Amino acid sequence: MDVVFTPISDPPAASVDDRWLPCRAGQVLLVDDFAEGPRPLTSEEANQVRDHMAEPLVLGQLRGEQGHWWTALMADDFDPFDAPFPGLMFSDLRSMMAKLDPVVWNIAGRATQVTDWYRDNRYCGRCGGPMEMAGGDRSMKCPVDGFAAYPRLSPAVIVLVLDDEGRALLARNVAWPVPMYSTLAGFVEPGESLEDCIHREIGEEVGIQVKDLQYFASQPWPFPNSLMLGYFAHYAGGELTPAPDEIADAQWFSRDDLPQIPPRGSIARQLIDEWLRS
Repeated sequence: MDVVFTPISDPPAASVDDRWLPCRAGQVLLVDDFAEGPRPLTSEEANQVRDHMAEPLVLGQLRGEQGHWWTALMADDFDPFDAPFPGLMFSDLRSMMAKLDPVVWNIAGRATQVTDWYRDNRYCGRCGGPMEMAGGDRSMKCPVDGFAAYPRLSPAVIVLVLDDEGRALLARNVAWPVPMYSTLAGFVEPGESLEDCIHREIGEEVGIQVKDLQYFASQPWPFPNSLMLGYFAHYAGGELTPAPDEIADAQWFSRDDLPQIPPRGSIARQLIDEWLRS
């Protein structure tokens, strides 16, 4: 995806080619189009519900397109069924992963994170005074004490471990309602390198050691504010011992004996598919 993000200090003028993904509480406002399926709002449609939006926030512009992508925080009392045109609906990103174009889904993830940031930083965390949108970067700043709040981003590693027999280590999280197995993952701690995080997380979750770390790819993951950094690793020793508070089960799987795995679109699935192609 090739996205050019427009600087906050120079917001573009409104255009009939603009598209909108307003949000509220982590959900995206879409139009359930009978012909196209779920889609973003057009500029004309967004104008019809503009009175229910907080300050418009520009997200960026896809290279080669005329219009820009926008979002805005929708009012708590806005009811899409009372809108002046039919088909409006709030939807969560997980259910839209397989229904939206991957580029639109990615931009929708950015929209939820930007609107959450705006909602949570309208008042200063130090003095309690009102914050103002800053020029020059995407931040909210306090005019009294200078405190600045940027959109939160939480880096996390996600790792597919392979053994000497070419099998992949997949695990089930205790919180998952479906019997799906996936790669191991965890958030990076303050002061920790990505490599240190991989060794720590795998040791904590399944009790083994790994070696030969190889970076694969990254993916923005808006649940809620993650940047997933994908790696391959090789088993280096230790006995497979799942942490009971996190991992319901962990096993080595061969290519021809896979359990239910994550859906396409996730970096966990990308790692697994790359292993299957190798």
